[in-house]
Amino acid sequence: MKNKLIFLIAIAVGMVLLVYAVMFQVRYDQVAVRTTWDKAIEPTRDADGNIDPDNPGSLILNPGYGFKWPSPIQKVRVYSKKVQLLEDQSIELQTADGYAVIIKLYMAWRIEDPYAFFLLLKTEDKAREQLTDMFSELEAVISTYRFDQLVNTDPSKIMLEEIEQKGLEQLRQRLNAIDPGYGIKVERVGIRRIVLPEDTTQKVFERMAKTRELLAERARSEGDAEAKNIISQAETAKRRILAFAQRRAQAIRDEGNREAAQYFSAFREDPDFAIFQRQIEALQLMLAHNTTFVLDANQLWFLSPLNGETPDQPKR
Repeated sequence: MKNKLIFLIAIAVGMVLLVYAVMFQVRYDQVAVRTTWDKAIEPTRDADGNIDPDNPGSLILNPGYGFKWPSPIQKVRVYSKKVQLLEDQSIELQTADGYAVIIKLYMAWRIEDPYAFFLLLKTEDKAREQLTDMFSELEAVISTYRFDQLVNTDPSKIMLEEIEQKGLEQLRQRLNAIDPGYGIKVERVGIRRIVLPEDTTQKVFERMAKTRELLAERARSEGDAEAKNIISQAETAKRRILAFAQRRAQAIRDEGNREAAQYFSAFREDPDFAIFQRQIEALQLMLAHNTTFVLDANQLWFLSPLNGETPDQPKR
């Protein structure tokens, strides 16, 4: 009984190993290359260079399970169809205006032609090594720009998108120049992080201080100019108001002088009558307010009717 159990277990293990040796799986996000003695059959392509799905050669483009001869007769290399991210180590480079910056770069890439990828690179690790060396294209582009085009408080002056686009174009040109190609397509390259070394940070702070001083000086100059303008306008308004007031006062004085001249003329012609008239005016002003006052009897003569004659002394 024991020997029979061991025999059954051995058969099961053998079956599992046999299935593992002759079967493989390709997921929906993968593509595979089935080689025979490490050689692959090239797929048929159309006029645009695209792979004909009806004649894929050694490529397995559809997901599912498949069979192969046991290794080393046949092998299956499985590659991802997803976009993969490659990050470079932080590098220090110099900008066009002499500032040192530490930049961390990244690259998004995918396998576009599995057959060409298998012929030249075989593994994705080898592809990462080749692409890492190509980061120098983006580094060269960055070195042609000034520091204030990488870091700036004004977003309109930052040229990172332009830098990344130029780096992507140059990198694609370099990949297209490789014959035969790697079968790789770079989707995007970019700058993930910018770090300033200590000496550059000090220079940036000094530059910021100078910029703030210039802005403060400009604000003070504008304030002084505005203050002078306000003072000038106030002085002009003051002179205008004083001139108007002086003209008005002079007009009032002239009018008073004309009226006074009329009284003076009357005084010169008949001084006694002028005095009498002033007394009448004074009485009118006083009596209008119910005023009680006492006068000398000798001073009441002017209240009696004159009947056309002037008495020698007032009547009692």
